[in-house]
Amino acid sequence: MPLAFHSLSHGSIAFGFFNVETDMLLLENYFFSAPSFCWLVSELAGRRAEESDKTEIPGYRIERAEEIGNLQGAILGTDLRGFIGHVYQRFPFPRRPQEFKQKPEGSLNTPIVERLLSKWARAARIPVELELRAARVRIAEFIFSREGFWELVAYVWRGGMPGWQDNVRPEYVIEMNRAIEKGKTPLFSGLKL
Repeated sequence: MPLAFHSLSHGSIAFGFFNVETDMLLLENYFFSAPSFCWLVSELAGRRAEESDKTEIPGYRIERAEEIGNLQGAILGTDLRGFIGHVYQRFPFPRRPQEFKQKPEGSLNTPIVERLLSKWARAARIPVELELRAARVRIAEFIFSREGFWELVAYVWRGGMPGWQDNVRPEYVIEMNRAIEKGKTPLFSGLKL
């Protein structure tokens, strides 16, 4: 489930997986796949110490908060409005507590979730900027300190709040960790997942 993370620009913001059956992540009102996020981290890890860079990842943006939906209501099955409500109509919250684990094969459901997203969101190229001198990362309008960005990376590594089912991480998450370990940028210096 999404958790609150600290940003330098907006204070506490929501980031994370919002349904265990999909690999999609939310960042406030932006939505993108976990493989795209892991690719981004791998790209940033490969930057040399003197490089600051801009890139982007594919995703979606929902303009109006009420169109995102009510995550708590969707989990309980009491409010299935908006995008998240429709995701929970398709993939209800697990009935048994032991089934509340992030599925490593969630990318299989990405096409279904993207079709749902297209009803409420517009496709977006989400800008990302690495600012090495300032030791921070900007995703869309959200700015994270180095340590704040590490928390986002560690969250995806763990499989969110429930963790990965059977402690099995998808290959894209393992590749992200390899890229961090071999990385050239000081952005990840000292990060151990």
